[in-house]
Amino acid sequence: MKLNSFIKCKPKTYYIAFLFAMSFGCIQAQKTTVKGNVVGEGQPLPGVSILVKGTPNGTVTDFDGNYEIKTDSDSVLIFSYLGFLTEEVSVNGQTSINVVLQPDVSTLDEVIVVGYGTQKRKEVSGSVGQVKAEVLTKTTTYDIGTALQGQIAGVSVTSSSGEPGAEANILIRGFSSVIGENSPLYVVDGIPFNSDPQLSISEIETIDVLKDVASAAIYGVRGAGGVILITTKQGKIGQMRISVNSEYGVQDITSGVPLMDSHQHTFMEMFRGTSLSKKPLGEVVGDIHRNRSWFTNNTDLESIILNDLASIQNHSINVSGGKENLTYNFNANYFDQEGIMINSGYKRFNVRSNTKFTKGKWHIATGITFKRDERVLPNWGVFNQILRYKPFQQSIVLGQTELFNVTEDDLDEPSGLGPIIRFGGIARGLNTKENRNGTSTTGNIAIDFDLTNDLKLTARAGATFADTKGIRIIPRLDVYNTAGDLVPPSPFDISRNRTSHSTFYKLTGEFIARYKKQLGDHNITLMGVFSREKVNSEYFEAQKDDQANAAISVLDGYNSNDLVSSNNRDFTRTLEGMLARLQYNYMGKYLFSASIRRDGSSSFGKDNRYQAFKQFSAGWNVSDESFWEPLKNVASSFKLRLSYGETGNDRIPPYSDQAVVNIGQNYVLGSNSTTLNSTSELPGLGTTQLRYANSDVKWESSIGQNFGYDIGFFNEKLTFSSDFYINDKKNLLFGVVNPPSTGVSGNNRTSILNIGDMRNIGVEYTLNYKYKGKKGFNWNASLTYTQNDNTVTRTPPGNSMVALDNSFISDRPRKRELVSFITEGYEAAAFFLRETDGVINTPEELAEYKALVSGTWSLGDLKYVDQLTVDTDNDGVPDAGDGVIDENDKVYKGSGTEEFNMGFNFNANYKGFDFTMNWYGSYGAEVMNGSKAYAYQSGTHRDIYYSWTNINPESQIPFYDGTPNGPSFRGGSDYFLEDGSFIRLRNVALGYSLSKNLCDKLGFNKFRIYVQAQNPLTITSYSGFDPEVGNNGFSARGLDRGTYPISSQYKVGLQLQF
Repeated sequence: MKLNSFIKCKPKTYYIAFLFAMSFGCIQAQKTTVKGNVVGEGQPLPGVSILVKGTPNGTVTDFDGNYEIKTDSDSVLIFSYLGFLTEEVSVNGQTSINVVLQPDVSTLDEVIVVGYGTQKRKEVSGSVGQVKAEVLTKTTTYDIGTALQGQIAGVSVTSSSGEPGAEANILIRGFSSVIGENSPLYVVDGIPFNSDPQLSISEIETIDVLKDVASAAIYGVRGAGGVILITTKQGKIGQMRISVNSEYGVQDITSGVPLMDSHQHTFMEMFRGTSLSKKPLGEVVGDIHRNRSWFTNNTDLESIILNDLASIQNHSINVSGGKENLTYNFNANYFDQEGIMINSGYKRFNVRSNTKFTKGKWHIATGITFKRDERVLPNWGVFNQILRYKPFQQSIVLGQTELFNVTEDDLDEPSGLGPIIRFGGIARGLNTKENRNGTSTTGNIAIDFDLTNDLKLTARAGATFADTKGIRIIPRLDVYNTAGDLVPPSPFDISRNRTSHSTFYKLTGEFIARYKKQLGDHNITLMGVFSREKVNSEYFEAQKDDQANAAISVLDGYNSNDLVSSNNRDFTRTLEGMLARLQYNYMGKYLFSASIRRDGSSSFGKDNRYQAFKQFSAGWNVSDESFWEPLKNVASSFKLRLSYGETGNDRIPPYSDQAVVNIGQNYVLGSNSTTLNSTSELPGLGTTQLRYANSDVKWESSIGQNFGYDIGFFNEKLTFSSDFYINDKKNLLFGVVNPPSTGVSGNNRTSILNIGDMRNIGVEYTLNYKYKGKKGFNWNASLTYTQNDNTVTRTPPGNSMVALDNSFISDRPRKRELVSFITEGYEAAAFFLRETDGVINTPEELAEYKALVSGTWSLGDLKYVDQLTVDTDNDGVPDAGDGVIDENDKVYKGSGTEEFNMGFNFNANYKGFDFTMNWYGSYGAEVMNGSKAYAYQSGTHRDIYYSWTNINPESQIPFYDGTPNGPSFRGGSDYFLEDGSFIRLRNVALGYSLSKNLCDKLGFNKFRIYVQAQNPLTITSYSGFDPEVGNNGFSARGLDRGTYPISSQYKVGLQLQF
């Protein structure tokens, strides 16, 4: 019995003994202390979480990324840090383990700035795009707009010109106003700016773009054009880190307007002399022989005016660091761009300092920025003068104030085209100097107080002060003929000084209360905001004539007793608003946001100053549902988004609700500018009412709906986003002409009324792929597609076509035909032009055309289509022309707005090498080639050499009869309309970074050298300088009027971190 009992108990005893032995073995397992350092992207990472796998034991890295932990020799350490991939490392008895964390390829946990706060991308229910500092650093552009081009779907960026320091124009989901601003609102570290704040790229950490109306609605009155949120670089806990970036390069242009040389011009003069003037050949040859400069000169004025291999350089330094309760970041940048056109250039110096201080429940963030820029502005008239200049005329020496031995053909060529104007205008224009120098200072402070764990109070204030001074000096130019005699008085014998001074200040203040609470799986954030802003701008300008001494540039150094002219403007605008917002999500699966904002603006009459704007958005992370689990290996994430929002626009011309009066000189009792030097006749002061009051002027508003979805594949390696939106612009302001019964006439008959509507419908696609290779080869690519269809849905009653002022392509008075219109049923700023149908090539065609259309027509003239404007059978449908070519024959011919644009961005790195390439394409925009038209009208374009003549009767190039006012060279025809589509290699760069071991030996954290080219290749059929023109104003979109050409840039750079 005892034996049996023993046997029965034996297995249990063995089991207990086994567990005891195992426990003893574990107790006896070897312990070790592991030390090391954790870095990411070349920087030590403080606060990295380090856990022993399978246990609660762990630690974090210190300020310098160092750590120390005791663990078993056979354990596994888990390293995790926000924004980086989690890394698991087996100890295997090691006592020193250094870890390099890689950036997380997943975008779901990215932090997105959404205005007055941040959210994880997974929790965002609106349409928001983001560009990070590492992307900006690789493109090394110098302005925000260019940095965004092709990076974010829905954001259309076009260069206003290639002028040094020129800002790019940004449209977010189409036009938002006709006479107001279409540019987005910029918010820098919480402080709003109505225009580009001109930051250096080295200052910026992230750029977030609020595209849909719902996302922008939290900024109410200022959100109609979208919102760009800029977060500047802040200090990070750890030892001081210094980054230096320096680059130098040259610029070049490879395109231009083809002009005739002297031989071609001589041939055309001889042909016109025999064909038009019907002179005997001998007489024509004699005229040419007397103008021998036609044979000895072949002046290429373009080579004199354009600056080959103009330099461009950019240098920046960034210093950051801090301790647990105090961080700092300092950034300084110097940018210098020499113009490719002489007498032009831009220099900018930026300094920014950001600090953050924490003490208990108090958190204080401060920032201060100083900017100084110096512009040398080009003389726009000079560029057009190039197109008028005859190649046989003598060359011009820069800096000349006297021209000697000017021949008769220089003063007045036989064809009678522009005597001294052409020669003297260019000579004096090249010596004209115009500078504009400005300084601005911006300071901001934000004070946060944690009233409870859930409730935070914030007070934020900002101030901006700017001062700009400008001066334009036009020198006197004396012209002497071959006999040494001074040419009689001309427009060039008086020097002129125009001096200007502008000041600007803005004060902003905000008070924010934010309550954030998690109740189980429910996450709730409530926020209330009160904000107030005051802006003041003042401008003064004065002008005097007759400089006493070339070394004196102040106004008092001019002999005229009185001002030729003066101008002074001053306006103040205030804005205040209140915002309430609710954000809610359940387990991060179901998302909801709603807000209402009430704004008041002094831009409107007292009865219409306040308006409320509301929004809501919802999202559903479908991939978090249980039914999606079987799909997660392929489709790792899927989210649906829906939003509705309202915004307003108060960035309209100042005092639009009031009558505007102009006080000036040269009225009834005054004189004109040609007799101002006479002491017996002084200009008289007079007053003119420029615009009539309308106290009912109210907000322009935007109402937008957005539906979108985001889907990720293969653990977010491949992601795709799509958005569809409808944005309605209501109560757009128009300048409406009052009837003659008001007793006014001319340009002073307008009142501002809310009588227009517009709609933008669009789609956006973004495709991203990120590949991480096992052998160190990593690459990522992104493709963006943006399509926005704009339609004017309401225009002023009785005026279905509203011509846009300034929409002409030639500055010749007789050719200033307006070509852009606001027309119901078409896109804003659409072209309406006379349609051409080839050239009258034969006498039979001439006779046939004269029978159909009245007017004076000749062989070689363009044929204009007489549109169907007459209803001969009274059926309500026009079926015949009226026999007259006039404004009624203008038809729709597209616009300067693209049909769609695309961006392709590619980045790759292998070991120490990195490669970046950015392409941008625009399709469907039309361009009115004003430079070509101007050269045609001046008889200098090379096409004229191949134009219709009786020896070239098949040519489709109209004949030039020696005058600029011929019927074939009207600026309002489609003859000068060209396809402005293009594909551009915007940026390509190749860099090499030294290995970490070598950097350690040299004392650097990072050492990178690179070469880069910007705009090296443009594929287009456009015959002008560049198809990306004329976008620096609503009425000037698609108009090439001699815009400063965009250059190619080739640079070499160095980036250091230590």
